[in-house]
Amino acid sequence: MLRLTSPARRRLLATLPVTTLLAGSLLVTSIPASAADGPIDGPRTAGDAMFPNVGNGGYDALDYDVSLAWSPTGVASGLITGDITTATTTMTARALSPLRSFSLDFEGMTISQVTVNGAPATWERDIDAEAIKYKLIVTPATPVEGEFTVAVTYSGTPEVHYDADGSSEGWNGTNDGAILLGQPIGMMAGFPHNNTPGDKATYTISVDAPSVLANASGVTGTAAVASNGELQSKTVAGDRTTWVWRQDKQMASELAVIAIGRFDVIEGSITLADGRSIPSWSFMDSGLSDGNKTTIRNRVAQLETITRNLESMYGAYPGNSTGVIVDSVPSGVNYALETQDRSFFPSAGSVNGNTLIHELVHQWYGDNVAPTTWTDIWIGEGMATWGPTHYNSAAGFGSGTSTEQTYYNSWNRTASTSANWETPPGAQTDSATLYDYQTYTRGAQFWEALKISIGDDAFFALIKEWQTRFAGQSRTGADLKALAEELSGRDITALWNDWILEPGKPAWPDKLSLTLTDAAADPLAIGDTVTYTVSAANTGLVPLASSVVTVDLSQLLTRATLDAVPAGATLDGNTLTWTVPVGTAPAAAANLAFSATVIDDAPGGAFSVTAAVATLGGTCITCIAEANVMEVLAPTTAPTITGKANVGETLTASSEGWPEGTELSYAWAIDGEPVVSAARAADPATTFTIPASALGSRISVTVTGSLAGFRTGSATSAATAAVGAAIVPGDGDGTPGTGGVGDPDDEQLSSTGGEFPIGGMLLGLMLLSAGGAVVAMRRRRSIDAS
Repeated sequence: MLRLTSPARRRLLATLPVTTLLAGSLLVTSIPASAADGPIDGPRTAGDAMFPNVGNGGYDALDYDVSLAWSPTGVASGLITGDITTATTTMTARALSPLRSFSLDFEGMTISQVTVNGAPATWERDIDAEAIKYKLIVTPATPVEGEFTVAVTYSGTPEVHYDADGSSEGWNGTNDGAILLGQPIGMMAGFPHNNTPGDKATYTISVDAPSVLANASGVTGTAAVASNGELQSKTVAGDRTTWVWRQDKQMASELAVIAIGRFDVIEGSITLADGRSIPSWSFMDSGLSDGNKTTIRNRVAQLETITRNLESMYGAYPGNSTGVIVDSVPSGVNYALETQDRSFFPSAGSVNGNTLIHELVHQWYGDNVAPTTWTDIWIGEGMATWGPTHYNSAAGFGSGTSTEQTYYNSWNRTASTSANWETPPGAQTDSATLYDYQTYTRGAQFWEALKISIGDDAFFALIKEWQTRFAGQSRTGADLKALAEELSGRDITALWNDWILEPGKPAWPDKLSLTLTDAAADPLAIGDTVTYTVSAANTGLVPLASSVVTVDLSQLLTRATLDAVPAGATLDGNTLTWTVPVGTAPAAAANLAFSATVIDDAPGGAFSVTAAVATLGGTCITCIAEANVMEVLAPTTAPTITGKANVGETLTASSEGWPEGTELSYAWAIDGEPVVSAARAADPATTFTIPASALGSRISVTVTGSLAGFRTGSATSAATAAVGAAIVPGDGDGTPGTGGVGDPDDEQLSSTGGEFPIGGMLLGLMLLSAGGAVVAMRRRRSIDAS
């Protein structure tokens, strides 16, 4: 809504700048504990701090059927006067507990009958205009529980409701008819209902009016009745026509409209982004000039484009129809209003500017998702102010200044001593200032501050998800905060309190971009040093005041030791925390550097260091620095040894599965003690002859690989069986012989040879005489004589 009251607080619409709980659920006040004992009296308030005597509890309004007949009665001060000759409003509701009485809000006119579920009910009116209390208290003949209906029949001269800020709503005469508007609470002058935005319902609005009307000067013209939803029928009976409108979408009562007058009707349709086609009904005062009518027709022709553009921001259009109502009204109604489906405008000039975009944004913010209480009006009004600014910016659908610059400018040029900062949007209680700075401008500034604080991606996801998740509902500021934190993963409590709940000028948020780089060899070797630089660039419009950066060193510190904790930072476990220097100017950057040295037993492979902005307002350009420690060479399989584990035998080592190009060296060991090292042979294996000193021991080989870009690695084979004595030939009978403990049938190594001949014994004696280490023993075997 954009509205005008006193000149000191309101700007004319024509001069506005660019910057200008389940569906149908009720905000229910607490039910007394005695409810369990029997029927209760429904609470006579919705618990709204702004209007403590408006709204009701104890039931959930589901649907209203408003049927009335209106007739003009004369002219006064250039405006048509008129009466409601007959009217009946039927509310279908659900009692939240058995009710022996309940209340509605109804201002003015004369009640002739009240029935509940078709039976006469007793009723009384409790009115205190000073306290803004206009209660119709109904006592049914039988207490109600579950779903019930209440029908109120009334008539008379409807009243104008005057707001504390000096504007007027309710029923107002125009120069050729009448109009009913109701924000924030004037709809109770139109029909009895639960007058709170926290209790949405569906509506049927039926109006019987003259088919032809004359303006205050006596000029006649075809009459029409505009309202919400879709036109169901238009029935002519004599000189009167009954217009029936049906609103199947959930609607808060303050968004209803009835406009009776001489109108030119513009019918058509628009196609939405998803291909859905919806009807469009627009109404413009027949008394407007041809130029003004052309202006209005041109804007109506743009409804499809604007709506589809807004769908890209907020999601699917929530209504089943669209259009505008442009009517010439008295000065007390010099405001535009987001009446659901077709917004109201008091002039061609107002519909021609950004006010049209403002009211169309409201079809999502304020209409589809309404506030639960009037304190949270800033959610919708702030977004409906922010939305056109974004729409016209280069980031939106125009070429104008960014929302960041626009709202920073408005924040910056308003001194901290200004009275504009005295009322926090989310804690206001004075209805006289409901449409002041805190609701529109500070509300829009907050939306921009939130965008800066959580980043564009989370922000645009939020403003769409708010509509998707809570479509048709009434929600609180606390719900918005919770959703923002859920989608962004950030705690916005400090920002929220500063902007929404606390008086005084809030701080404009920090905005920075973060980069993390490293300087080191790739890959890193043992003893190498790697140096990291964290850079925080101020990309905002104010010096940085409270930004904190954290660096996760958990992977680094398993491979290296930090040379020193840099000045301005602290280390807690694996987290390095840096407070960005306060006062870092816009377009300037602050840097933090630190180094670490790779330790001897560092595991090889890739690792990363990750930086993040721990406070709001940070964007990561590059926040992960990856490096590598040289891998330790290793084969895919362990080395193997082939051959007999006997003194004098030759063993052969084989090691496969090394990276191509690896240079290998072999180190043999007896019982784990290295005894020899040999360069790799030309073939894939190298050999080792078992000395006599290894008798009874086990032989193993360690293969070491070297390759550029890798750390040297080794692999050791399994040990052989215990080394046996040298194998000697058997005797002449061809039986193989062996000396001592070796196992001639060991399949891991090669099998033994044949039995030593007699000459072998002579050779053994010669070796003994020469001090040789070979001991020959005759192996004998009985020969079966059979």
